[in-house]
Amino acid sequence: MKNQEQLAAELAEFTAKIALLEEAKKKKEEEATEWQHKAFAAQEDLEKTKEELKTVMSAPPPPPPPPVIPPAENEHDEHDENNAEASAELSNEGVMNHRSEEERVTETQKNERVKKQLQALSSELAQARDETKKTQNDVLHAENVKAGRDKYKTLRQIRQGNTKQRIDEFEAM
Repeated sequence: MKNQEQLAAELAEFTAKIALLEEAKKKKEEEATEWQHKAFAAQEDLEKTKEELKTVMSAPPPPPPPPVIPPAENEHDEHDENNAEASAELSNEGVMNHRSEEERVTETQKNERVKKQLQALSSELAQARDETKKTQNDVLHAENVKAGRDKYKTLRQIRQGNTKQRIDEFEAM
């Protein structure tokens, strides 16, 4: 009798373990399926990005700037250079738009899919962040983001006003 009770208890114990293992197996299968879906989605995003890159790369490049030809009256003779002061002319070659960062349009502003991906990644990262290990720079950055400031807006703000105002603004940062 006692032997049968012992066997029944062991059987119940093994049945419970089997049920737990089956449940764990089911969870792992669901997790594997979820990761497969994520992998397919990432593959689709990669294909879309490749197509976008091909379209951008196949677009004709902008025309080159016109060549700068120095006027003929500025030609010097070797003897003139020995007797004259040294001077140089500054040109604006290669400096077509030196403030282009102010009119910059980010990839997230251009592409809604990239924006959604970035937001999803940001939310995942926010969940994984350890609040106890924040540095002073992390706190400062969070305050700047909350206030809606970024480096481009700061550049624009610094360039406004006269020199004294700009120096005061910089020193106040």
